[in-house]
Amino acid sequence: MQIKVEGLRKVFGNSTVLEGLDFDIEKGEFVVILGPSGCGKTTLLRIIAGLERPTAGRIFFNGEDVTFKPPAERDIGMVFQNYALYPHMTVYENLAFPLRLKKVPKEEIDGRVKEIAKVLKIDEHLYKKPRELSGGQRQRVALGRALIKRPKLFLFDEPLSNLDANLRTEMRAEIGRLHREFRTTSIYVTHDQVEAMSLADRILILNAGRIEQFADPLTVYNKPASAFVASFVGSPPMNLIEGEIREKRFISPAGWWVAVKTSYSGKAILGFRPEGASLEDRGIEGTVVHREILGHESIVYVDVGESVIVSVKHYGIPPKVKERVAVWIKRYYLFSQDGRRIQDNK
Repeated sequence: MQIKVEGLRKVFGNSTVLEGLDFDIEKGEFVVILGPSGCGKTTLLRIIAGLERPTAGRIFFNGEDVTFKPPAERDIGMVFQNYALYPHMTVYENLAFPLRLKKVPKEEIDGRVKEIAKVLKIDEHLYKKPRELSGGQRQRVALGRALIKRPKLFLFDEPLSNLDANLRTEMRAEIGRLHREFRTTSIYVTHDQVEAMSLADRILILNAGRIEQFADPLTVYNKPASAFVASFVGSPPMNLIEGEIREKRFISPAGWWVAVKTSYSGKAILGFRPEGASLEDRGIEGTVVHREILGHESIVYVDVGESVIVSVKHYGIPPKVKERVAVWIKRYYLFSQDGRRIQDNK
């Protein structure tokens, strides 16, 4: 299913939650809506599902205007954060329920339930109640209930946020596998950048109800459209330092400078990722204030003046706290004072 959103706006009272969104989703795409709490991502998903009405704008499914169609007429399957399983029903009955509502013949229901249970590896639990299942198994049942309807569009609302780290990794891989197998158009809401980077064909990044960037994961990471995107995607986040560009030099408040290739001049933000810098015998001098040893690599935090702490990815034996070091920036990004990207040096 192709999705087209035009001029979408949503206002609650005096608060504008979504402001003038325009984007397209191609048939079979897996799009992740990523953003911090309160940015409007769940509201956007609910409007696409038909659970909320927009204040303005239109939504099209395969060219048909569905803006005011109820959810039951949109041919969608939804997976929620809290599983939303019927506690008094068995796994079999939970999976069969959507088909019974459609009055599908009993024999067909039985075949489809057993088929989807086998795909999701829950066929041994068909006659258990939800309370007898682990969190991961319950989420598989919720996935199965959405899949069994064979909808043209899947909507996921932070489906893994209630799971522990190991289960999240397992279920993330499972959702990716299911999408590759069924190729159903999918929209997935999350605030977790790892989920976004690992699952998405494209990521739509929202900030305060507006689209900051809509691109594939590598483009979002390597060519962030704004300082917000740069700071939100990446762990640790990109280092962002406010300063000024004069005569092709970025000059920090602490007085150190970096040569930059740009015709821009004025107030600006210098950005670089931890892996875009190294500790060498040249560069910006500072003092190590903290280090995180992660095995084959470390993240070293360096105070470079004016209480600005930068993070650098380091391989080998890390320097000690209070040791003086020099940070050499190998790849940088430049952003204007309002956060829009000017350029980078690659």
